[in-house]
Amino acid sequence: MSKTGRQMDPAALEQLQAGLDAHRRGDLVQAEKLYRAVLAAAPETLDATNLLARLLMQVGRSAEAAPLLRHALDRAPGEAGLWLSYTECLLAAGQVVPAREAAETARQLAPNDIEALYLWSESQRLAGAWEMAAGGYRQLLAIRADHAGAWLQLGDCLRRLGDLPAALAAANRALNLAPQAPECHNNLGGLLAAQGDHVAALERFEQALRLRPNYALALINKSASLREIGQGAAALELARQAVQISQGHPDAWLAQAQALHVQGALPAAIVAYREALSRRPQDAEAQWNYALAALAQGDFVNGWLSYRWRWRKAEPPLPHRSWPWPEWSGEGELPRNLLVWGEQGLGDRLLFLQFLPELLTAGNGTVTLETDPRLIPLLQRSFPQLQLAAEQPQADPALLAARLDAHLPLGNLPRGAPPGKAYLRADTARAAELSSRYRRGGETLVGLSWRSANPTLGAAKSINPEALAPLAELPGCRFVNLQYGATETEHATLKAMLGDRYIHDPAIDAQNDLDGLAAQIEALDLVLTVSNVTAHLAGALGQAVWLLAPEGKSRFFYLMGAGEGTPWYPRMRIFRPGITGDWPGLLQSVANSLESLEKTASR
Repeated sequence: MSKTGRQMDPAALEQLQAGLDAHRRGDLVQAEKLYRAVLAAAPETLDATNLLARLLMQVGRSAEAAPLLRHALDRAPGEAGLWLSYTECLLAAGQVVPAREAAETARQLAPNDIEALYLWSESQRLAGAWEMAAGGYRQLLAIRADHAGAWLQLGDCLRRLGDLPAALAAANRALNLAPQAPECHNNLGGLLAAQGDHVAALERFEQALRLRPNYALALINKSASLREIGQGAAALELARQAVQISQGHPDAWLAQAQALHVQGALPAAIVAYREALSRRPQDAEAQWNYALAALAQGDFVNGWLSYRWRWRKAEPPLPHRSWPWPEWSGEGELPRNLLVWGEQGLGDRLLFLQFLPELLTAGNGTVTLETDPRLIPLLQRSFPQLQLAAEQPQADPALLAARLDAHLPLGNLPRGAPPGKAYLRADTARAAELSSRYRRGGETLVGLSWRSANPTLGAAKSINPEALAPLAELPGCRFVNLQYGATETEHATLKAMLGDRYIHDPAIDAQNDLDGLAAQIEALDLVLTVSNVTAHLAGALGQAVWLLAPEGKSRFFYLMGAGEGTPWYPRMRIFRPGITGDWPGLLQSVANSLESLEKTASR
């Protein structure tokens, strides 16, 4: 055993060996005491430093381990083993950039060392450098083809690179090499979960847990799959077990937070997110999910700060545009010529644009907004002073040639609570013409939208048109289709239910003519919709909106954690199905409320 400066005395050596024995048998509390006793007597003992650091990493206390290792490296910069431990520590803390540097140093000190190659590849993988990581794993496997861990992580890289068949082949190769290794079952389960096969994934996680009942990572992953298939209570119980077993590992706290989040227990979820972040503050996924929970709870200051981590989260990834000008921090004086550029979906953009009026009055400069061309007619009418550029797959050369001083992603515009004011202006003449065509006597005009096109969450936010059957019992209403991309089958279903009280206007292309859709919404008395672009457009116009809110992971932060209202859209009323997802009961409640509204209007 190594020690800087002088040979270890026998008593310290005996304590170090006893600590290592306790560590190996899983008595981590006793092992930590013994390692610290060695360091108290002989502070320069590198082996004790290294072993204590590894123990701290094992229980998720990487923030404590890092300074120990850094101090040791200052005394012994040529020790490859210390650099490897330091790399592991930095990776566990989510500090990928310095981890890559440490891994490179370790690889230079030990170029053919299997662990050095593995950790170097891991640092590349966790940085999202999938090609480089895959190359590192292949280099390792050329030296040692039976390295199960390298096959597993190569599979992850191949999945990220879009080669799912090769990814599964690599993961299965790992399992064949080490069928009794719970890590192989767990990692294959993670790959199956990533492709949405949670049933098969759960089988792998359960096998991992049979092989190692207290395997915290398998509990965490099993919790995630249960959460995805709607078994929130079971997911929460497993996450709590993982927190206990791992002595508070940040991944376990994150799993607990997410399980609480999808059940709507936002205050408890926020506490759990903070526990995870106190242990690993650079965790982009934890920061992102914490942001969503904080915003839904009305903590806009902390929520927006963590929301800026969105660029670094893994799933789904958000591309950050590159511009030739510096990014404005949002602090200080408004740049003379500022480009604000759109990001994420149309619904997100309509939310963030609430903050645009304040920006436009903040200084004497010029603001240019690059945005979805479908929004431009509406925005030209609503903000005559705003310069507009149509968003394109590649930046417009004319825009790049413009004399601009800085740029700002639209999602960085919010700073505090939403203004909660209507900010879009529809074409009033067109709206009046539509209203005159749709109205018949004193009937209430209600717009209908039942589906979200969101590629990951849309299905959970949508309902079938058949679910709107209770509306057929309301003779005093006429219903106008606002659904973008509605199919002929859906139109036929609603026509059969509602008869001539269902209006589908072929003159309005709700998918591509958002100005026309806005005029249509303006012509109505009320909009009944799920959480989609129609909901945001109606809210931004100041129209009365009744929203059928999803539960679980699909509930976006603007719907808040509870209650019928939201500060984002003052005329929005939220109908919540509850944790049981009672959509039939919810639609009947909507119908009853509409009936009451009709009676009030007819008095």
